[in-house]
Amino acid sequence: MIQNILLATDGSAAAERAADYAASLAIRFLGKVTVLHAYTPVPGHLGEPNYNRALYENLGEARSVVERAAARLRALGVSEVETDLVEGPPANVILGVAETRQPDLIVIGARGLSTWQGMLMGSVSLAVTQRTERPVLVVK
Repeated sequence: MIQNILLATDGSAAAERAADYAASLAIRFLGKVTVLHAYTPVPGHLGEPNYNRALYENLGEARSVVERAAARLRALGVSEVETDLVEGPPANVILGVAETRQPDLIVIGARGLSTWQGMLMGSVSLAVTQRTERPVLVVK
């Protein structure tokens, strides 16, 4: 049974489609969804006040991403939704949170907002599927 779903999102169109699948599964199995977003660390060399400004903007954008996904899930009928923001590389963050929370399923979009290098060297979804023991649903 799928009671605990980890939805990794970056706010992309693929992530929105993944949220729709996570919602349908959560509704079907009366499960909960944890919306996870990994945000980029702010370089420490920026100095003040630039560091604080960049950190504030970074966190604001990250909160916006998870709140949009959470609102979408609730609008689709998911009753239990949590959000989580973690600083770091997306694949490592997803794997670390999955190790801690032990979800029954990880749901992730096939293509996100990664750089051209990410497309050449492998995507976050590919890294997650290769490195986790948990079931993963990759949505195109």
